[in-house]
Amino acid sequence: MIAPSPPQALPDQGVTTQILRELAPPLPTAAPTRIAVVACGLHIHFPWEPACQRYEQVLDLLGSALPAEQFEIVRADEPFEDPDALIRFLSRESEHELHGVLLFHAAYTAGEIGAYLGRWLTEQGLPLMSWSFPDPPAERLSANSLCCQNFLLNMLNRLDVRYAWLHEEVTDTLPEEIARFCRVARARQRLRFGKALHVGGSRVIAFYDGETDELSVIRQFGLRFDRIDLQAAFDYSRKLDDRAIRSLLESITRSSRCAVNDVPDEQAMQTLRLGLAIAHMAAEGGYIGCTIKSWPELFNQYGCACDGSVSMLNDWGLCTTEEGEMNGLISSLTMHLLSEGDAIPTMMDLSAVNPQANRIGIWHCGASPTRLLHAGHNFDLRKHSILENADPETAVGMMVEFPLALGPATLVRYQSPDAGRMFAFEGEMADCTMPFRGVYGELIPKARATASQIMGTILSGGLDHHWSLGYGHWHEDLAMLNFFLGVQTLEVSKHHRLSGFGPAEAHTNGAAR
Repeated sequence: MIAPSPPQALPDQGVTTQILRELAPPLPTAAPTRIAVVACGLHIHFPWEPACQRYEQVLDLLGSALPAEQFEIVRADEPFEDPDALIRFLSRESEHELHGVLLFHAAYTAGEIGAYLGRWLTEQGLPLMSWSFPDPPAERLSANSLCCQNFLLNMLNRLDVRYAWLHEEVTDTLPEEIARFCRVARARQRLRFGKALHVGGSRVIAFYDGETDELSVIRQFGLRFDRIDLQAAFDYSRKLDDRAIRSLLESITRSSRCAVNDVPDEQAMQTLRLGLAIAHMAAEGGYIGCTIKSWPELFNQYGCACDGSVSMLNDWGLCTTEEGEMNGLISSLTMHLLSEGDAIPTMMDLSAVNPQANRIGIWHCGASPTRLLHAGHNFDLRKHSILENADPETAVGMMVEFPLALGPATLVRYQSPDAGRMFAFEGEMADCTMPFRGVYGELIPKARATASQIMGTILSGGLDHHWSLGYGHWHEDLAMLNFFLGVQTLEVSKHHRLSGFGPAEAHTNGAAR
């Protein structure tokens, strides 16, 4: 991955990752993202050789900075003067699929380059990054790169082409904006041709915001869902050897970090049986993500909870959400794809807020991957704490409960019903005590917004109730991805609300200004 910031110190593997790699076929490897890097210039007005050298410098930089297994740079021999030649080149390369275009303004050019390119991009629907550079001081202007960018982007804008731009000197370091564009092009490519598995086939009772408008998602993201019922997954599990499931269970219960285990073996085996079956189905079907309907059928008819399997699958590398949450899966998937899995997303509730301390408490039952376990802490295997509220005797498991790791983090939600709007906020996961059982952590928001402003935006705006937590700061990447997908990025509202958090909030007024 070409990371937006130094990765936080999270382990590469969870408790069951290695043994699951031995028991299940590997997930398919994503094909490289093909980005065409083209340049423009005008031979008769601006020195051609320096323009060609600058274009080569950009190509060398991209070739050395981008991982070859993730990106293929498609290049021309030199900058284009002839718009027809540019379009012939791009059309020829698009026959083998292109996923993005980077236009380097090596020197000022003729307007037809912008008009022809804009028409072609409108037809192809590819994201574009425009890159100009400051002209070095000299007796004569030798490239006029910024003006060229201004000139062409005017045309592209009028042709409704979606583009990002950068004006920055070419050095030996890949600009973060270019790295972000490459990550976004790759995530968009994988979404557009990806499919997700919905195990359970429908939302849980009354979780209206977990259901998505599939045709809208196909139109905007390209992602599609295949639905199967829970019995189909358990039918598949009959192919699996119980010794394999037993070895999975032992890898968890015998882990040095497992402090408590009060889950009956039968329930834990059933949970892991479901998870191992889904791992096989995901690998065989080429799915990039999965959501599992958690309840009530799993509790009442199958005698287990899926949370332990969701934890295990996320540790393994399959982006998975519980509660049949389709919008939750889309939210987790975006960070999973942008980070090549390093964000390790997990779906959570916002269950507490402390305006005075400027903290938001993030909780869920026990489905988070063990890679997110707070360093120096252990995990517990427990029955479902919410079911135990009603009756500890009939409650089932297995939940993986622990405090969340510290570090930079992002919470994101693509809003129901069609995932056409997104709200995200960033901060730092901070040390805290566990106020209740489950998976829990507390986020201190970044300075641009306070906890009360974020929660005010969510409550006043009537936003959805599940939020995907990913490690690292991904808001800028998500905003660029949304722009190219046509998704609206919602902003924090610091003023609109009908009520608030009582006297405690008064102490935080102005904290983010």
